Amino acid sequence: MSTTVNLSQMQKDHGDFIERVRKLSGQDVRKCYQCGKCSAGCAVHNCQGMDVSPNRVMRMVQLGMEEEVLKSKTIWVCVLCSTCTTRCPRDIDIARVMDALRILSKKNNTFVNAKNANTFHETFMNSIIKYGRVYEAGLAVTLTLKYGYGFNLIGIGPAALAKGTLPFFPPKLKNPEQIKKIVENVEKIERMEGEK
Repeated sequence: MSTTVNLSQMQKDHGDFIERVRKLSGQDVRKCYQCGKCSAGCAVHNCQGMDVSPNRVMRMVQLGMEEEVLKSKTIWVCVLCSTCTTRCPRDIDIARVMDALRILSKKNNTFVNAKNANTFHETFMNSIIKYGRVYEAGLAVTLTLKYGYGFNLIGIGPAALAKGTLPFFPPKLKNPEQIKKIVENVEKIERMEGEK
């Protein structure tokens, strides 16, 4: 038996969550009319990690399903490639919505499905802070040794090194002061967001 959902009523009842997503992302998810183009073009939609499609994430936000959407794996599996954004006929930057949902998930400490994703992001950012860009070989080794989930890269590593597509040594940081300034500005913005 199907049930009818009054979208306008749901948006009134859960306007606080929708507004927080709008403030963080700068996007009005209420404009989404569920055409599905974002999901059809998503490069990782059919991968094992996504539990709901991108258009369903948008609908969950519209329905105020805060707990469910913030615990979904999809918001962390999304690679923010922005294919969904370019395909959206309503000009919604869906990648920014996904990023806002990640921030809310982390703030609410509901990122239970994102332990590895969060670890990856932190390791990735530490590499950028240290070297000015990602040092891929170091990233793979760190993830493998510290967390054990980079072992699937072992077969790829030697071939990539031989072809020269995976540098063995880290890149040289050209402007360490600029990177330091960027990191300080990001941390300042995060503090300001946390105080709101």
